[in-house]
Amino acid sequence: MDERTRSQGPEWPADGTKDPGPPPRRVADPARRRILGWLAAGTVAGALGGAALLGKMPDLRHITTSGGASGRTGGHAGPPGGPSPQPAGAPPRRWSDPAGWGGAPPGPDRTVRITDHVELDTDATVAGLLIEPGGSLSFAADRDLTLQSTGNVEVRGALLLAPGGEHTHCLRFPAVDERRFQGGAMTVLASDTGLWVTGAGYLRLDGAAKTAWARAAGPLEAGDGTVTLAAAPAGWLPGDELALAPTEPPDRDGFSEHYDLRTVRAVQGATVTLDAPLEHPHPLVTVGGAALGAEVLNLTRSVRIEGTAQGRAHVHLTSSRPCDLRHAALRWLGPRTATGETWRSAQGDTPVTAPVLGRYALHFHQLGDSSRGTVVEGVVVRDAGNHAFVPHASHGIAFRACVSHDTWEDAYWWDGPVDTRTPQVPSDDLVYEGCVASRAVLDPNPRAYRLTGFSLGAGRGGSVRDCVAVGVQGATGASGYEWPENSEGVWTFERCLAHNNLQDGIFVWLNAQQQHTVTGFVGYHNGGWGIEHGAYLNDFDYRAAVLHGNAAGGVLIHALGRDRGTTFDGLLIDAAGQSDYAVATARHVLAGEQVTVSRSRLTGYRRAAVAAAATRDGAPDDLAVLDCDLGDGQAIWLDPAAPAPTGLLLRPAGQSTTRNLAPGGATPPATPAVGPSVPTVDLPPGAPATARLTA
Repeated sequence: MDERTRSQGPEWPADGTKDPGPPPRRVADPARRRILGWLAAGTVAGALGGAALLGKMPDLRHITTSGGASGRTGGHAGPPGGPSPQPAGAPPRRWSDPAGWGGAPPGPDRTVRITDHVELDTDATVAGLLIEPGGSLSFAADRDLTLQSTGNVEVRGALLLAPGGEHTHCLRFPAVDERRFQGGAMTVLASDTGLWVTGAGYLRLDGAAKTAWARAAGPLEAGDGTVTLAAAPAGWLPGDELALAPTEPPDRDGFSEHYDLRTVRAVQGATVTLDAPLEHPHPLVTVGGAALGAEVLNLTRSVRIEGTAQGRAHVHLTSSRPCDLRHAALRWLGPRTATGETWRSAQGDTPVTAPVLGRYALHFHQLGDSSRGTVVEGVVVRDAGNHAFVPHASHGIAFRACVSHDTWEDAYWWDGPVDTRTPQVPSDDLVYEGCVASRAVLDPNPRAYRLTGFSLGAGRGGSVRDCVAVGVQGATGASGYEWPENSEGVWTFERCLAHNNLQDGIFVWLNAQQQHTVTGFVGYHNGGWGIEHGAYLNDFDYRAAVLHGNAAGGVLIHALGRDRGTTFDGLLIDAAGQSDYAVATARHVLAGEQVTVSRSRLTGYRRAAVAAAATRDGAPDDLAVLDCDLGDGQAIWLDPAAPAPTGLLLRPAGQSTTRNLAPGGATPPATPAVGPSVPTVDLPPGAPATARLTA
């Protein structure tokens, strides 16, 4: 809010009036649900079901707080370390009470300043809202409520939306003009309409807990009107909006875009009746011995922060006090700006837009250690024009069972380096657990270079577990998960899934100084590679991964090792007839240490298990393929246009002799010995130990 327009009264005139519109429909308060897990060769390797959700936060409404400028006392929840308590039972001032406003409650032509404790007990529209330190606004828990603001809402005190039962609370920005946005960092700008939590402000969004997403128990056909889930969902109600993710193989047109958006008509146990038949098939995909159904994302929550489809607002947090965000839906946030360019497509010339800097759907801005303890659970960001979840230089934030659906730009991300020589500012101890990045987009798509669902940037102590990236669009290097250039962070990465992305499942373009481990990754039906690994030199360990039916192949190797080398151990790569090779090499810019593919099963390819295809304008291959089951076809194809390898070692499963293959020809598995014996290798002979999935 612009400091120059603030007065000391409870309200003051401002321009603009808007119809508050109908209140949101009701949703319910449910029970919890469990995680379905899967194992790979003795190692946990991925989530098959929706993420488990915790119960609601402790009720803080019995804490009383001091009165403000009106002299009245408040009885709602105060944030930790907030105003001093008052006698128990003192109620907050009601918004609808004319006496509290000096004659009449504020209307749409007024910008409101709250210095005491107010309970919103009726729908209202204002031109802006400032909650001062020591003041608070809480929505009454026992009714459906919508507060609309045509200007900024700035929280220096406390804002609480926590409906009870099946009630809904909504904060809406109905008159956002994205053309006015200036963008930037810390300063609250009147032009950049949204929700700002500043100073020591406290934000609590606490909707009814529900299963964030579930998995279909079986195949779904076009025309189906019901969906049976792998487990009964908690809290799903008639009227909830669902997104059913694509699962078709990449040789089908629209394989990365065939979502079905439907509304729940009825729920009985694990069976969900839809409002209309499905338009697309969502086949069951058998991967590593387990049959995986489509993700079914529930996009509805009982707490909502939203702009409109014509004007996107934003949420910007710079408060020194951790917030609590649970089971809320953030829609039509993240503004964009015109670039003046147009793009010629099949639909004609269309404008090209760019994201407004710093104005994201949910933006934690440079909070450092102040954000530690922040929980973002079961939150949905949908239909956003800019990044969904942004923990920028903010440490210790846990994102659990969150969903980004149909958003522009990288979904889970924070500001990258300004150039390739400047390191990214780190965010430490982040947690992504059971989160989904679904349908990240950028228009025009051919410019969406390295678009990703999860950008795993610089920082210490981060973890990504049981997450899903699906339907990410984009051009070269786009992926479900990215280790971005010049942004090294060491992440615990376990049991994550990427499927039906237009390009890759995982994309690494990192010249790493440290060792990185990727455990239990599953990538199926992506339009590029299951794993595309670059850039020049790094040390990665990929363990117990399952890669199935990816259009380009299982693994593409650009990088060579830096110190210890990179290994792919215990993988199951089934090309499923979609690609010529299960594993291939590409240009190595710098000479480095050996890359090893060990104890893996490579099958379903059209030409050969491994293609050694380093290009002549770079360093030659240095690759060892040890103790692998290479299927029934050609084991190694040596590209005649590639330089002679530094080393190309082959020891098929069940053999004790390692051979150094000479360039220039194919090596069928029956006659692998075309070079001299190599007396020692790092990995002793052993049987393949590849990943398998169980429900």
